[in-house]
Amino acid sequence: MSDKTKNQAGFTIVELLVAISLIATISVGLISVFTNYLAIITRNNVLVDMTATSQNLLRSTVEELRYGAGVRQTNTINDPNGPSGGWNTTNTNFVIIIAVPAVDASGAYIIDTTTGQPYNNELVYFKQDLTLYKRTLAHGSAAGNKLITSCPSATASSTCPPDRKLAENVKDMEFILYDQDNALTSDTLLARSVKIDLRLERDTFGDPLSLDNSIRVTLRNNFQ
Repeated sequence: MSDKTKNQAGFTIVELLVAISLIATISVGLISVFTNYLAIITRNNVLVDMTATSQNLLRSTVEELRYGAGVRQTNTINDPNGPSGGWNTTNTNFVIIIAVPAVDASGAYIIDTTTGQPYNNELVYFKQDLTLYKRTLAHGSAAGNKLITSCPSATASSTCPPDRKLAENVKDMEFILYDQDNALTSDTLLARSVKIDLRLERDTFGDPLSLDNSIRVTLRNNFQ
């Protein structure tokens, strides 16, 4: 066998092991870089999604508060699917109760002839674990009421649609009430403005990601 043939024999075992070790080291490094990059991209996407969710939730809540007739301490419209003792704004999970004027399909107020004021429906924002829902309680005496009382999804039907899911990953949603003198109050009848503090929280790669957002809104209507 010539020397030229011997030189074409290929890698030795030692050379092969060194090459494999080098490739493995480079691969581990690349995987680590890719994983970190994926984690950063995922967290950024989650943050964007949480930001959009919080802004949409606050915007819709503000619209209902501005249009509404005030904040209720407890629900005045009977809810057969409600908690024992009824809904309560001060409860941690029963977030807030908003009274809104009842309107018909054309958007006209439905007036209670005994008071000369519109009937009021009630919107209940409540939490189940980390999910925020809205239950609608329609006033039974408001003929032609556009809104329909809603129910838990397990008992929903064509005459009682499911509660609306507003947002997931809601860690906290706090409503702080202020009176006409801009002083804190716990009396919903004295509330003239409301500050909403919202915190969303999601787990990404075992690391919780939180987003805080807040807004304050003045209550415009004052139907009794």
